[in-house]
Amino acid sequence: MQKFPLKKGLSSVESLHEEINEYIDVLMGHINPPIPDGIDTLFEVSSTYLARAKEIEIKLLERERSGSITAGDDLKKFRTGELRSFIELCKSGQNQGSRRITVALSELNLKES
Repeated sequence: MQKFPLKKGLSSVESLHEEINEYIDVLMGHINPPIPDGIDTLFEVSSTYLARAKEIEIKLLERERSGSITAGDDLKKFRTGELRSFIELCKSGQNQGSRRITVALSELNLKES
């Protein structure tokens, strides 16, 4: 279960593009994150966005397998282009968020010693 809700299912390629662009704006610091979770914010937000991106990817792959998305379809181009890059951005955000948590815990342990 995620800490905050996101959109569900699939829509048009334009709507999916707008959705991930909003998430990119958050990860890049252009707009505020949906939750103020202190040191955990980057990790939690990146993880939630990654889960949504993988949900989109799974739904698109299901449609490709059933034949409702063909090789030249805009949704396939979205999956293999923008969505794939967004997934990598989310993974980078998770890694950076994890490092921030580790550093904060190390600093806390030093203060307690």
